[in-house]
This record gives sequence, structure tokens and C-alpha cells, in this order.
Amino acid sequence: MPGFKRWMGHAFLSLAAAGAMSAAFGQAFPNRQVHIIVPYAPGGGADILARAIGQKLSKNWGQPVIVENRAGAGSSIGTAYAAKTPPDGYTLLMASPSHSINQSLYKNLTFDAIKDFIPIVLAASGPLVVVVNPSNSAKSIREFIAQARAKPGSVSYASAGIGSSPHLAGELFQMMAKIKMLHAPYKGTGPALTDVMGGQADSMFAPVPAIVELLKGGQLRALGVTSLQPFSALPKVPPIANDLPGYEVLQWWGLMAPTGTPAAITNKVNADVAAVLRAPDMRKAFDTMGADPGGQPPAQFARLVTDEVTKWAEVIKAANVQPE
Repeated sequence: MPGFKRWMGHAFLSLAAAGAMSAAFGQAFPNRQVHIIVPYAPGGGADILARAIGQKLSKNWGQPVIVENRAGAGSSIGTAYAAKTPPDGYTLLMASPSHSINQSLYKNLTFDAIKDFIPIVLAASGPLVVVVNPSNSAKSIREFIAQARAKPGSVSYASAGIGSSPHLAGELFQMMAKIKMLHAPYKGTGPALTDVMGGQADSMFAPVPAIVELLKGGQLRALGVTSLQPFSALPKVPPIANDLPGYEVLQWWGLMAPTGTPAAITNKVNADVAAVLRAPDMRKAFDTMGADPGGQPPAQFARLVTDEVTKWAEVIKAANVQPE
């Protein structure tokens, strides 16, 4: 027993020392520049948010926060790069729904969306909006479903490309509504919306920022948002879930770190980013993106990512979605 007690004493002291070292590590972080990898081209939602957050963190930390755009292969190039960086908190990833989608969409990824990353903080989230040309007879989601049911495979929906959030939002919508629509993939949101306005495509699950002014100008009609509750920027547009209970598709953006990054550092980044998100002047960035701020504890973001991986895996398999 004396030997056991001595062992327990040494183990306790070791754990206490490790905890103290971890805390000290977190307090010292950062003592040099931090990089945020954005796996998309400049100018999109992830880039806008990363730069807004990075600018404030740089001021608060007294260290440069550099945003690196590493676009390609539906965000998997930049994500693969981030996965292989040292797990020390000095390289972070600005992830979005493609992080969860790609796990099932691409067969030869060099990283695992869950095993290779620690979700730190959800920075922002918001819905997509189902829009149609104003000449469309459907004035509600219920009428739109009836329209698609009456003409199986004829009612089209445009998207920004195969495997994009708008594409899979439409696939999930078809599954839950038990209808068959025609998917029309485009090379980006702009060309897709142009054809909806021109009548070449019937509808689109579109990002909020891309359609707000078009709704005001009467060039599009909104039928429903993909969040479970009404969205603050479009309070008069009802949730699709009113007619399809449980239907939800979120656009989200959040910071992650490579697995192995010390908890003291990830907790500090979570707390510091949450404080940044509460700053009044950050509202402009959220309005530009059509999103609401996050800032919840890491466990909430981790649950979201895990749930998204599971959900999109089921949709991709059921719809037999193949990457371009």
C-alpha cells in the first residue's frame, strides 16, 4: 500500500504539473503571428469573416493575424494543408459546411473532417432562402411542393455547383417533401441567380446576401428560409420547416485547429473570438454575410460538425451525388 500511495502521489503531482504547464502555455499564447487558413478564394463569406475577426484579434493579442487563401477542390486543398500544420494554435482553419459535406463527397481525402480537427468556435451561421421568379405561380412552400409534385422531374432548381450547400439543400428538400426536381448546376451563385431571374431555372436555394436587394427590387420572390425559426434579416419569410417539420440547412463558419492543439489554447481562442463577435462594429460583417453571430462553447460547435457530417453523408448516399 505505501508503494501505491507513493505512485498516486507522483501521478497527482504529474497531473497538476501538466495542468499548470497547459495553463501557462495558454496564457503565453500567442507570442508570434497566427495564420487563419481560408480554403476559398478572397471575397466570399469565409474570407470576409476571417479578415474581420483576424483584424480584431491582431489588435487584442498584439500579434499579426494573417489570413491565407488556399482555394481549390471544394475547400479540400486548404483544409488538407491546415490538417498537417503543427497543433500549436498558430494555424487555424475557417471551416464552413463544405468541411462536413466533403467527408462523404470525395473518396480520396487526405484528412478526416472529425478526427483531424478540433472545432473551437462557431463564428456565424444563417439560412439559405428558396427563391423563384416573380412570374412563378407558387406563393408559398406548400404551393411550390404541390407544383413540383404535379410535374415530377420538371421543376428545376439552380445551384452554385454539384456538392454545394444549395445543391444538397435541394436534395434534402426533395427527400423530405417526397418530390422529384431537376437539378441545374452552375459555376457559381451569380450565374445561377441570373437564370432564375431570366426564367431559365425555376428556383434556387440561395445565400441571403446574394438575394436581399433582388427581393427588394422585385426581381425574385422568397418562399421560405432553411432555418427552423424566422431569420432576423428576412422576418416575413417563413421557415420551410413550417411545412416540412425538421427541415434545416445552415450556412455556417467556424474556426478549427489541428487535433492535438492544447485545450488551454483552444479555450483561449474560443473566449477571445466570442468577445470579438460581440463587438458592435462586427454587425456589418454579419449583415454582409446574411448571418447571426456565434460564440458558443466549443462543445456546441463540435456537435454541429458531427451532426452535419452524418446528415450530409445520408443525403449524398441517398441522392447518389458524385463530385464533378
